Amino acid sequence: MQPVRLQPGNRRRRRHHAQRAAAPVWRAVAIAAGALLIVLGTCSAPLVTRRTQQANVSAPTASPAATIVPQFATAATTTPHPTPTPQPSATSAPAPSPTPTLMPGAGPDAPPLSPLGREIDVYLTGLTSSGQFQGAVLVAQNGEVVIARGYGNADDNLPNTVQTRFRLASITKQFTAAAILALQQDGKLTVDDTICTYLEPCPDAWKMLTIRHLLTHTSGLVDYTAFASFEPTEMNPATPQELVERFRSFPLSFAPGTLYHYCNSNYVLLGLIIERVSGMEYADYLEQRFFARLGMTSTGYDTNRGAIIDGAQGYVVPGKKSSFLDASTLYAAGGLYSTVGDLFRWDQALYTEEALARAQLDQMFTPRLRNYGFGWKIEMIDGRRRISHAGNMTGVATFFARYPDDGATIIVLANMEYANAEGIASYIASRMFASPATATPRSGG
Repeated sequence: MQPVRLQPGNRRRRRHHAQRAAAPVWRAVAIAAGALLIVLGTCSAPLVTRRTQQANVSAPTASPAATIVPQFATAATTTPHPTPTPQPSATSAPAPSPTPTLMPGAGPDAPPLSPLGREIDVYLTGLTSSGQFQGAVLVAQNGEVVIARGYGNADDNLPNTVQTRFRLASITKQFTAAAILALQQDGKLTVDDTICTYLEPCPDAWKMLTIRHLLTHTSGLVDYTAFASFEPTEMNPATPQELVERFRSFPLSFAPGTLYHYCNSNYVLLGLIIERVSGMEYADYLEQRFFARLGMTSTGYDTNRGAIIDGAQGYVVPGKKSSFLDASTLYAAGGLYSTVGDLFRWDQALYTEEALARAQLDQMFTPRLRNYGFGWKIEMIDGRRRISHAGNMTGVATFFARYPDDGATIIVLANMEYANAEGIASYIASRMFASPATATPRSGG
């Protein structure tokens, strides 16, 4: 079997029902309207894939409810944390059951909220009222949902719910990494294989690159989404091969393995490697290997055929819709959509060997340069091990945080690009760990 061809002429028809999401460059913008509007620069965009006109609506003025908002750092601000020691393998917990249809906070017939759930709901309702958030949030502790609820609008006069599908942007990367590890588990590749084994024609500068370099953002490749030409053309569809043509001729910016540089180009190449080795399209492999097996029926790969059923429209701020972004411009670096419930199902599977064997999970969750593992960042935050990833692109801000030693999960999906998804998740974590209840550590990473 021949390696995947990278020429732009190798255009294959994508038949999967979901669309690829794009992730523009860093967005950290301060919006003043009498009070500080929370700002975020993470990686993602809305599910709805139709051209939209930006509403001529000014940024909302924060209401008194905004006083409950903590002082969040912008995306440009980083706080150094000590590099954690990888945790030893642990005995797998029993396989979790699929996420129930009714979860605390999900609707009028759902179970009542706990005191912690009510506190979180008041906080999120305040953010929504002051124009600083719209989306869906799920919080769980020890495998039990504390709250799962939608806030604000998915589209005109259509509220967000726990069933609303959001573009994930860079949260996609953990699934791409998991697909590589699944192929390694099946003996079809190893993460230390050179990428030119699977891609051709392969530039001479790439011959020293391994799959591991791509997974950990230590390849030295330039990031095509950082080019000045990316944002003005993000509304135009592109094949994976056409994306590769944008960066294949550039020299490496550093010797592979010596530095960390977050780069969407790495995960575009990983998507092509998955296709070459599996013999399936990227979207189909993920569906077969993970989504169908785990019952993640509201998760898929974004297509370019209009609005996704039950998908959220992207906004800049509430009332002002974002510009159109064609999701194919990110491919395996940011092209998936999902719901908070499906992501919780995925989270629970990662405590067991449902999705991947323990040896593969240990590799995924081992921090390397700048605390990045395979599709996840692993770091110590306030003395607690947090495994997380952010996402930001036109119309969307997302954050997925796992505290495996505390049995805690926080998922924030916002169809609003200026929402501070990470800051919201961090504040919720501070309230969870301040509560009297003591979490029971769970096995798994």
